[in-house]
Amino acid sequence: MSAAAKSPAELIADLTDQVRLLRQDVGNLTATATTKAEAAKLMAGVQKITIDALEQNRQIGSTAAEMSRRMHRDSVTAAREAAGQAVRELEREIQAAANHMRLEAVRGRKEALYNFGGGLAVFGGLLALGGVLGIVALLLIQGRGDARAFGKYPLTYCTAAGGQVASTSDGSRFCGIWIDPPKQTD
Repeated sequence: MSAAAKSPAELIADLTDQVRLLRQDVGNLTATATTKAEAAKLMAGVQKITIDALEQNRQIGSTAAEMSRRMHRDSVTAAREAAGQAVRELEREIQAAANHMRLEAVRGRKEALYNFGGGLAVFGGLLALGGVLGIVALLLIQGRGDARAFGKYPLTYCTAAGGQVASTSDGSRFCGIWIDPPKQTD
């Protein structure tokens, strides 16, 4: 039960439109249809593109691995260089601090010497006074000390004191010192 009966002209127009659409579909199918040879060729092309894509994928993987190794080496090298630079900078800082400490030590020594100069003068004066007193004491007791040593060890000091060792008729020896030595003729 159709809604309204169509006139023969409307039916012919509908048929004409359907034939025209059918022709367009056949034209589209004819333009895109492939033969078995074209399908095989297309399949071979797709397989070649797939193989090429897989090869490129493998090359990209190996290139990525090499880049990763290179980046690792480069980062290790960069880390070594950075550590070396840090160590060199630290050495410079330590050297600067050591130089500063040396300068401060020299300044401290100079200041201590300057401040201690009065004490050194007093100490030097006391040392000189002690030396003079020691020489005076030596001069005062030297004769007594020598006489005492001569009395204990006459044989040792006899010739040094200007005497001569002589023997008596009984064989005993003595140190003879001339008070008025005889004149010697040359």
